[in-house]
Amino acid sequence: MLPRIAIIAYAYGTIGGSERFVQEVTERLAATGKYEIHVFAAQWSSKCISITFHKVPVLTFSVFLRVWGFKHLVGRMIAKGKFDVVHSHWGTAHANVYSLHGTPHAFWVRTVLQRRYPKFASRVMFAMDRDMMALGDNKIFMPVSSHLQSIYESEYGKLLGTWNVVHPGIDQSAFERLDRNKARSEIRKKYSISDNALIILFVGMNFKTKGLETVIRAAGQVKRMRPNSPVHVLVVGRGNENKYRKIALASGCANAVTFTGAQFESIERFYASADVLAIPAQFETFCMVVLEAMAMGLPVIISENMGVKDIVQHGTNGFVLPNGDQISSLTECLIQLLDPKLRQTIGEAAYATSKNHSWDRVAKAVEDIYDQQLNAINSISK
Repeated sequence: MLPRIAIIAYAYGTIGGSERFVQEVTERLAATGKYEIHVFAAQWSSKCISITFHKVPVLTFSVFLRVWGFKHLVGRMIAKGKFDVVHSHWGTAHANVYSLHGTPHAFWVRTVLQRRYPKFASRVMFAMDRDMMALGDNKIFMPVSSHLQSIYESEYGKLLGTWNVVHPGIDQSAFERLDRNKARSEIRKKYSISDNALIILFVGMNFKTKGLETVIRAAGQVKRMRPNSPVHVLVVGRGNENKYRKIALASGCANAVTFTGAQFESIERFYASADVLAIPAQFETFCMVVLEAMAMGLPVIISENMGVKDIVQHGTNGFVLPNGDQISSLTECLIQLLDPKLRQTIGEAAYATSKNHSWDRVAKAVEDIYDQQLNAINSISK
């Protein structure tokens, strides 16, 4: 009889970094034939026939009922299944292996949202996080970055259980199949960007927290300091475009910022069109966009508040901006990257780094953790 593995995820295979992580890893593990895998989710999108899916019915008209209902219903469903390993990608106390994609909810509300008086649903999630951590003695936790693990340490002090950082991965083949020169030409032609302009790519659905204002103001400074070296900011994502057009106008680069809107398919074409990716985010537990850009051979510029800094080496495969005057720091980095030889050197190092972060490697790391748990169970039973 195969070991029975339960996967808990509110959403599986839908849009989002954690949702993609769950699907990429789980379906690779299912393909090994080593396990009997069951996924418990409120919603999913998958064509994988080697996984058994279980619908967790929740009421969606209330955040409290959605969170509280999912927690209790999935707990009851898991208890009936007699699973050997329960791997959760969601805050619940009903697992022995956890992938941590987000911060403790208390940290998020207090530090990122800056709310002094959290809502009732938030307080329920605070309690869920505390339960998960308090019962963690014999559990394995897999944060997506060392930055995220440090946040858990700051929130809860000494961490119980075993902690292993497991970064997200990428599908390298999607980038290797692309005709980069063709995509570069097509995107630049579509958005009327000259062939000799340095395209600074920004990708994000939250312009404020991802640092778009910093990117635009830095581009304006580069334009003033190097008037003979054209630069262009290409913004992929959805947000308050009018606000940032005004910032571009004030920064003297109104004609050098283009908004493409959200792009859910063939995002790699935009990486191919660009020369550098810049996302100086206020906060990110990882940021898979950065890893994808590196797979296309782009130098990347990030902030030190991002978990992906685990794999970005300043001056080698990208740049990590220190907290403080990020506009000046980003401007300096962009001026350096006007040199095509330096862009090529750093881009090649970025590509080499990305090769070590395939989804296959991520799945193997999780497989090793499952086997570790199963061996521990077998040792106890003997």
